[in-house]
Amino acid sequence: MMEHQEAGYEGRRVVADHGVTEFVRGAARPHVRHSLLRCMTFIDGSWLYHNQDMLVRAHGGPYKIDFSKINVVALRYLRQYYQNLLQNEPPPLDLVRTYYYASVPFNVHPEDAPKLEDQRKFYSILSESLGFNLVLHEIDFRGHFMAMQDRITREGETNFTPKERTIDMAMGTDMLYFSAINAFDIAIAVLGDADYQPALERVRQLGKRILILTIGGSAAYDYIFPKPTQRFSDFPVLRFQDYLEELRLIPKNEREKPVYKYNCARCGKEFESTYKAAPKQNMYCDEHRIWRNNNNQNNNNGAEESGREEAAANGTASAEVLRERTTQGESAAGDNALPAGEPSGN
Repeated sequence: MMEHQEAGYEGRRVVADHGVTEFVRGAARPHVRHSLLRCMTFIDGSWLYHNQDMLVRAHGGPYKIDFSKINVVALRYLRQYYQNLLQNEPPPLDLVRTYYYASVPFNVHPEDAPKLEDQRKFYSILSESLGFNLVLHEIDFRGHFMAMQDRITREGETNFTPKERTIDMAMGTDMLYFSAINAFDIAIAVLGDADYQPALERVRQLGKRILILTIGGSAAYDYIFPKPTQRFSDFPVLRFQDYLEELRLIPKNEREKPVYKYNCARCGKEFESTYKAAPKQNMYCDEHRIWRNNNNQNNNNGAEESGREEAAANGTASAEVLRERTTQGESAAGDNALPAGEPSGN
């Protein structure tokens, strides 16, 4: 490799082995070794969405990705990789940022409005709950349905295709930019399109490492089977299919309920329950829960019996008062009554 210092430019001109001349800013300065490896994750959300059917087939039923697990799987793999490589404690890993790239449809068919709302909620979860940095690009659907099948069967429209090329360009540009400013050491790239190959190649030329996580059957051939002279990943490529269960979003009805520990309020015995008690609420073990229920039932029965007796007593008294008032009323009515057959006038 040939190199020479250029006057007035902080850096050097590097003639790479493949003959392409490029500037590497700051290359003249000594490389700063970090005590940890900084990772940044770049996710092509649109590509994942359009290729999720491959995961449905692999799972044999409905399948949704748990995006909170992507970094967990990738970072755990990197730790294991370096541990095996160094035969020692792996270097610490720091997840700097996670960027998610996708499109936001607008000007869609009115019947697709609920789908737009669901999409906004999904993006809100990624941003607010998972801390993802969202890079969203608007796509004009010109009043058409979002799904191609709906456009064909319900509109008879076969020529309209929304343009999403800006996603590839935005993600590739960001990867190059963050590489150039030395913002990370390892890029975790969740992608599959061949359009990223030039950007990935340049990122590696800047001295950065790349770990690709993709969907088998939907990824570019060169990612899975790289040529000896052209590689796009510094690690074995990871496939979603190899982590299918771990990356699956588990529905609420399948999730395990948390288990809480309590001390019985009667005997003090420790026991477990999936019920979450309110503050200062007494909890009872299985044995004394039956005792408590029976005790409460007896108290309720006693209260009901007492209530019936009180009601009966009140009812008797009310009946006597009513009879007395009725007798008095009849007597008064008799005094004021007119004789039979006598006119009521003066």
